[in-house]
Amino acid sequence: MLIALLIIARTAQIGASILLAGTFTFELVTLGPSDRPANGDLHEVERRLLRLVRWSLIVGLLSALLWFWLEVTNMSGLPLTRAFSTTAWQEVLFETEFGRVWRLRLGLIAVAFALVVLGFAQDRLRCTLTLALFLVSVALLVSLAWISHAAAARVQPLGLLGDALHLCAASVWIGGLLPLAIFLTRTRASLSLGERALPVLRRFSTLSLSCVGVLIMSGISNSWLLVGSIHALFTTRYGWLLLVKLAAFGVLVGLGARNRFVIKTKLARVPTGSDLLAQLRRNVICEACLGLAVVAIVACLGVTPPARGP
Repeated sequence: MLIALLIIARTAQIGASILLAGTFTFELVTLGPSDRPANGDLHEVERRLLRLVRWSLIVGLLSALLWFWLEVTNMSGLPLTRAFSTTAWQEVLFETEFGRVWRLRLGLIAVAFALVVLGFAQDRLRCTLTLALFLVSVALLVSLAWISHAAAARVQPLGLLGDALHLCAASVWIGGLLPLAIFLTRTRASLSLGERALPVLRRFSTLSLSCVGVLIMSGISNSWLLVGSIHALFTTRYGWLLLVKLAAFGVLVGLGARNRFVIKTKLARVPTGSDLLAQLRRNVICEACLGLAVVAIVACLGVTPPARGP
């Protein structure tokens, strides 16, 4: 029961963190802020992205509280119903590495909430607030590396760097899929956005391709650090989960390649083709669902002892 709840909390927390950073990267880089015209449809896309951020922060806050509650229960050995009836939660929050990271994360979530509220109220400050939220979301994402298996490994600086790069690359690619789906949904009903669809898709494809390379390199580094051998990869629970993650990652790369080399090539010939945009949107949503499955596997890996011992 405790492990199942912990996996759910981890999945929600990691997924929300990835989505937050990915959304702001999409808005700042993929939409091309430097050449945006004054466009009501594009403004509506930005409003929808802000709502997506708001819900991601709500999920992030609730899952952070749940994760902390479960960790207090796990560390203290108390039942779930009694975890906050003693001083155990104070000891975890103020005297452990997990607690220090969690205080930082809760503070960053509070700052992000305040900035989002300002973003809804002050359209004139949108660019400045988006940049500030991007920096906060990246800090929130990278802080997850401090409580990972890699952070506790023997070669800690390498583990932290590899995990941080892995998270950042995942946020740009997987975290940008839902924002891309929102953009494509609005594009089908807007002629002005239809003209911008191809440049946006090209930028997203270029970013995604770069992220795949970073994910492969950082994944190899983390696997060497936490698995240690080919034998352990096939004979331990951690290794089996890692193989399942690699299989899902391979399918995800295949879907992305199909979108890049087949559908987007056709779209270059017919830029405003609504049928192609609808097909691309469906594929992007499928990619996002598969990305969520990968995040769930990562959550399972987080509660599984690494194949290579300390």
